[in-house]
Parts: sequence; structure tokens; C-alpha cells
Amino acid sequence: MSASEDMHPEIITTGGHNLIGGLSRVFHCNHYNAYLQMTVLMTQGLGAHNPERLLTDAITALVHLLKQRGYSERDLRHEFAYCGFGFLHQVDDNTWETPRSHYGEAICVHGKPQKGCYFTSGYLQGVLEKKVIETACQIEGANTDKFTVLDEPINVENYLTREFELQTAIPARFAFEGCQNFNTRVDDDKIKTALKAVQLYGKCGPEETCLIEAFGALLTNHFADYYNRISYETYFALREAGIPEEDSKEMFIQAGHICAFNTFGRIMSSSEWYEIVVPMCDTKADWLHGMVAVINILGWGVYRVEKMELENEFIIRVYNSYEGVGFRRMYPATDDKNISFLAMGVILGLIHLLWKVDIRDKPELTQEFYVEQFNNYENSYSIEQTHAIATGDEYDRFIVSK
Repeated sequence: MSASEDMHPEIITTGGHNLIGGLSRVFHCNHYNAYLQMTVLMTQGLGAHNPERLLTDAITALVHLLKQRGYSERDLRHEFAYCGFGFLHQVDDNTWETPRSHYGEAICVHGKPQKGCYFTSGYLQGVLEKKVIETACQIEGANTDKFTVLDEPINVENYLTREFELQTAIPARFAFEGCQNFNTRVDDDKIKTALKAVQLYGKCGPEETCLIEAFGALLTNHFADYYNRISYETYFALREAGIPEEDSKEMFIQAGHICAFNTFGRIMSSSEWYEIVVPMCDTKADWLHGMVAVINILGWGVYRVEKMELENEFIIRVYNSYEGVGFRRMYPATDDKNISFLAMGVILGLIHLLWKVDIRDKPELTQEFYVEQFNNYENSYSIEQTHAIATGDEYDRFIVSK
């Protein structure tokens, strides 16, 4: 695999997954990345669980896989920028820096500012085959994020040890027998074609930002299995420490809910949305179908609206959900149906955006609005996962109801 700085890596799209170097990539915003990382870090002190090491080593293992598949150091540096993480610059034999960095400057800070570029440290570890620590961070006021390379080899094992094939025979929209759906003028293919014109990649080079700025947010084309690894390993640590199941899951579902508010909310407030999607929409149901069409471009799997009883109940299926597929590639099948935390949070959040606060009124998507209107209990919906790829089902299935 080799890519010059003005070339894009090869992307293979199959079954709702966008594969680069054979690994699933998914678009997520800085708000989700921040909240998820904060959630993992909150578990410090749970027995042998080490969240900082987890946040670092989870990406090191994936970089090792890319190198086994033919990636050079140049390829890895180029792809780091292309996927929106920033520009990797080598200062000397023992020092690297990122003048611009998603995790170093675009992430939300909850509490005291502190070094937070665990992902970058782990990525460099994979590139250099040595332990890397962050020594300065823009969040703390430094001009750049700096990383020191230690003369210490690393030993990180591959965690994608199980085979699981993506499903390719996915039903078309509305192809569910006996379901109650609404006709819509929303054209998925037109939306997909039009959004190809939106720059959803970081331009590589020291004079570029190497960030993905779109829809009023900062995005990354992230590693799906990085999210899966840090989420599930942290969830298992919480359960082992005796934290109640419902509370442990809610931490990660809430991250998805925040993602929906910030990512979906900004998409549905953007000029691109109003130019491409809104002309096809007559109702809130059309907006739901339109946003589902956008989701199906993000690499999260294939979402299908199974049923809508407006205001009361919504059923969504997800074929090849990246959480379900990732779970099966890391762990044995489980008997826990409510295990796709991100999907639970974003689907609930999408319904809230349309039937709780009505995003069509163009509210200002502030933190205060999130707490006071979007995330309060009044007029909220609940969500349940009834089917899970992680348990051996054909798809993930979610019911949102009053």
C-alpha cells in the first residue's frame, strides 16, 4: 500500500462499512470523541484496569495490522492526516509533534485541562515500535502537542482474533413484510452522490490543517475497532468492579446521545442539508429517512426504518452495525441483547431531535440547550435493543417508544 500526499487511500465500501487498509472506518465528531474518552478515563482505579494504557494501546495494535498489510511510515503519516487526526512532524530522533491535532485542540474538555492525546501517542507507538509518551499538549496551553520516544520496546497483542464476515444480502428500504412505513420522496442515492462533493478528509501537509471541518463540527474518519475496544473493555471493567449493569451501559449510551445531538443536529442545521435533503422532505418522517440516508454513508452499517407510529414508536434495524461486528471479532457471542451502546444513543438522539425538540425550528445547539431541553426527562423516549449481532442475530434492532 502506498499513497502520495496528493492521493487518497483506497476506500472499499461493502455492507455499510468503509474499509481502509482492510479496517472499518467510521465518521464521528469531536464531541463524541471527547465524551467517550472522558468516560474511559473516569474508570481509573478499577482493579487492574488501566484506562490510559487502554486508550493508547488500542490503536497501536491496529497500526501494527496496517504495517503487516504493507503500510510504510509515510503511508501511516499520510493516513493520520487524511482521517482528520492532524499532521505528524518529526522534530528529531526522539521527538515528534502535531502542530494541529484533533485530540490536542478540537476535543471538548470536561474538568481540569490535561494532556489527552492518548490516541496520537498510541499511533506513534505503532509506527515506531517504541513506547511514546505525550510531554506537552495544546489543551494545557502549549503551542503544539509534543511526544517523546523512549528507548523501550512495546508489546501489544492483536485483539481482532475472531473471524466474522460482513453480511452482503441486505434488504432494500421498506422491504419488510407487514411493516407500517410512510412513503417518502427522499432519494438515498441522490443524497449519497451529493455528499461526495463535501470534503470529508483532512488535507495532508504542514501548511494544511489536516483536520476535517464539516457541518459545524470537527470530524474524524476513525477506526471502528478502536471505539469498540476502549468501550467494551471499559464496560467489562465496570461490571467486574460491581458497577450495576444499567449504570455501566448508560455511560456509553449517553456518549451516543451526545453524538446525535452534536453531529446529527449540526448536519440537519447545515447549508448542505438544506440544499440537498430538505427539498425532498415534506414531514418529520421525511427528515428521519433523510438522516438515515446520511448515516448509511458514515460507515456505521446499514440502517433501515422498520416501523413508524408517529409520536409513539419507532423501530430501526441495523445490518452490520460496527459495534456488533466488532464485538464478534473480539469476543465470543454474548447473551446480552442491549450491547450496541453507540447505536442505542444515536437512534434515541435522532428521535429526540425530531419529536422532542424539533430540529426544524433551528435551535442553537448549545450545552445549555442540551441539558435543559434535549436531555431532560420531560417528554423523553426510551430505547430497547431486541436483537443483536453480538448474540448471533442477523441484525441489531432497536425500539424507541414513549
